[in-house]
Amino acid sequence: MEEQPKTAEDGPDSGEEKESRTLQAWLAGIAIGCLVVAAMIASYEIGKNNADTPVVADGPAPAGEKPAPEPAAAGPGATLFSTSCGSCHTLAASDSTGTAGPNLDDLQPDAALVVAAIENGGAGTGAMPAGLLSGDEAQQVADFVAESVGSGQ
Repeated sequence: MEEQPKTAEDGPDSGEEKESRTLQAWLAGIAIGCLVVAAMIASYEIGKNNADTPVVADGPAPAGEKPAPEPAAAGPGATLFSTSCGSCHTLAASDSTGTAGPNLDDLQPDAALVVAAIENGGAGTGAMPAGLLSGDEAQQVADFVAESVGSGQ
């Protein structure tokens, strides 16, 4: 009988070698995936941290678009709005672009409606908790919003 030449598959370690190579391939894939996720997170954080850089468009607003309202004077109402309300509401005067609550530039509430929403919890949907601010703070935010959207007090 003639002896057949041995191949890599016939060797005693061939199963272990295949397992080792498969494990190495899996680990390499996981490492590459982790690097991609880390790069995405870093890119997001860099973009988020540069969000306060104003972008100025040249020329007039395109036809059909309303020009942005003039920013209201900075004051305690503006600061309170930014810290307590801006993460959920859009209001151009505070450069906030939240989407959980209504866009206040479009809604144009008066000060009384804003105070009622702050004290009672929005329009009753349960998304905005009641009592976020009270007393003078609620009134300062309400005045700021009403002045910013042009509805007055």
